[in-house]
Formats: sequence, C-alpha cells, structure tokens
Amino acid sequence: MSKKLKIEKVKKREKWNLFGGEADVFEGALLKGPRIELISNRQIIIEGCLGVFEYSESYLKLRLSSGALMLVGQNFSIVSFENENIFVKGKINSLEFAV
Repeated sequence: MSKKLKIEKVKKREKWNLFGGEADVFEGALLKGPRIELISNRQIIIEGCLGVFEYSESYLKLRLSSGALMLVGQNFSIVSFENENIFVKGKINSLEFAV
C-alpha cells in the first residue's frame, strides 16, 4: 500500500510596513527636509541651510526650509557655507529645532 502525502498550506507571513510604502522611502519621502550629519559632538554638516540668523562663538541659529536649528556649545567656527551646505566645527552641547 502506498502512503498518502500530507500537504499543508503555509500561511504567508505578514510584512510590517514601518514607512507607509517602500516606494515612498526611495522617492524622497524622508528627504524632503534638510539633511543633518553630526560627527561626534565636534562637527556638523547641514545640507539645506538657507542662511544664518545669529552667530557667535557659543551660539548658532540657522535658517532651514522648515524652521530654524539652534546649536549651543563652544568654539564654533563656520568652516564653509556654499550652495545651501554649511559645515560647522566646535563643541556642540545641544541642538534644538524651532518650527
């Protein structure tokens, strides 16, 4: 006698979609605002900076498309600022967004 093979249907696993849609992530949904790269607490690079509101050795307020970014720290120096990209060196103690 031959044995009957038991075939079980396997349920598909649910995929969690954290970002609302994979296509949105790659089409710039997360890249609409400025891009901020913080290197330790000593350097910051901001792409999408539209200008400088206030600047001193311990305080820096930058104009962004979606508001402002305030940096508090010590020994700030703007290394470069061109084509909406700004590179700042110094000891950064805090970052604050204002919308």
